[in-house]
This record gives sequence, C-alpha cells and structure tokens, in this order.
Amino acid sequence: MKSLNTLIKLVLFALCLGSGLIVSAQSPLPVGAEKIPPVRFEAKVLKVFTAMDGEAIFRAYLVKWKEQEVIASDPLAKSDHKEGDTISVLAMNHPFPQGQAAHRLLAFTVVPTRP
Repeated sequence: MKSLNTLIKLVLFALCLGSGLIVSAQSPLPVGAEKIPPVRFEAKVLKVFTAMDGEAIFRAYLVKWKEQEVIASDPLAKSDHKEGDTISVLAMNHPFPQGQAAHRLLAFTVVPTRP
C-alpha cells in the first residue's frame, strides 16, 4: 500500500510538472504574476451551503470580505458551522495560470479548526 501511495504521488507530480503548474525557481514570473501572500481573516457565517450525494459531502459558507459577500469553501468538508458562527478563512490572490488572462483569481477557503 505504501508503494502505491508513493507511485500516486509521483504520477501527480509528473502531471503537475508537465502541465506547468510547478514553476522552476529560476523561471521569471509572467507580468502581473507577482506573489501575493494569502491573508487569514475572521468572518461571521451569513449562510451555510451543503450538499450530499451518497457518502459525498460539500460544505461552504457565505461570509463578508472587504464589504463583499463571498463563498468560503471547505474542500475537505471537515467543518460543521452554523449561521452566526465566526470562522477563520484564508483569502488567496493568484495570477491566472501561465498568464493567459489579464485578471487574477481569488479563492476563499475555510481554515480548519484545531482539535
């Protein structure tokens, strides 16, 4: 089983490398691709979004960020917050992959709480 996990990791790494998702430290960043560090913030849950399909679960939360309503996703569906709860969210600002568009991409992810 351990060798299967290693093989899967190697295949995923090769796919990322081939698709250009992993950039060499020596390759210059495209214009507009400056690194902007992620920002962690606390926000009140305004609405909860959930979905189930068999044993599969989706969870996300509507929160306010800079006076704008955004969706913070919980990709591992480990949280179970309710409206009114305060959650920790990571706001990430990324350049468009390979500089193929002028705009940047924003993503909001729930920061897991520690046990």
